[in-house]
Amino acid sequence: MFYQEWPLILFTLLGQLAVGTFLLLMIARTVLSKKDNQGLSRQWTKNGFLAVAVTMAVGIGLSMFHLGAISNAINTLSNFGSSWLSREIVFSGMFLALVGATFLMDHYKKNITAVGWITAVVGIVAVYSMASVYTTTIIPAWSHVNTYVAYFGTTMVYGIVGVIACMLLLSKGQKLQPSCLTFLRYLSIAAMVVVILQLAFLPAYFTSLAGSGIAGQASLQLMFDSYAFTMVLRWLLTLAGGGLFLFVFYRFAGNLSTKTPALIYLAISLIVIGEFMGRYLFYAAGIPMQIG
Repeated sequence: MFYQEWPLILFTLLGQLAVGTFLLLMIARTVLSKKDNQGLSRQWTKNGFLAVAVTMAVGIGLSMFHLGAISNAINTLSNFGSSWLSREIVFSGMFLALVGATFLMDHYKKNITAVGWITAVVGIVAVYSMASVYTTTIIPAWSHVNTYVAYFGTTMVYGIVGVIACMLLLSKGQKLQPSCLTFLRYLSIAAMVVVILQLAFLPAYFTSLAGSGIAGQASLQLMFDSYAFTMVLRWLLTLAGGGLFLFVFYRFAGNLSTKTPALIYLAISLIVIGEFMGRYLFYAAGIPMQIG
């Protein structure tokens, strides 16, 4: 496969994981802090902010392998007014800096409400810029609204996975409060809704590709011939992960035993792998119009 695309696959996935997780951490902080007398939600969300910063930093670092050198990234910034790639770099860097600021303010017990929500908005703009880099190309499989659906879908699904992981791993062995368990149930429902919405959009996307000339038809043929198994498996894994979340958080809602987290980690793994396969397919199916 196109070795030069691997850094982009990892950058976009890690970036969307970071943005989605931060956004939902802010929502969790807002919702749960009102019902948390012991301050446990503040502790794991604060540590979650640090995890988000590390994730975004790694993603940006990996993107440098695609650009070739830091100097190339700096040169790209001069085209901010006309280049979505430049905007992607700027807003991704801003998001990382603001996440760091949010964590530090939270660490020193400052009010993070304003800076936190500003950071979330900048993150959303960064994801929009990531998608726009591809929708403005001459590749029919990318220059479609489905790219925004896929990128923001992954942002939300990975964000849900990220928050669930933060809640379980960063709570320092403390028993989750009922309000946290209720929040987890809502997240599991949201994950399934987002995945189903993405699936529901696929017929319109495939129909559009079929009418997009030789390149679009070639991309469609690739998906249904060479990558048919991968595409089906991608959605089966993601749906299975979302379904497992629903099962766990409703079946064991009042009694998350030591065995239950294993099922949660399985669900996380299924979704992470499924979304990774989806991003792989995104790049693999990209055929430019000059094919003819």
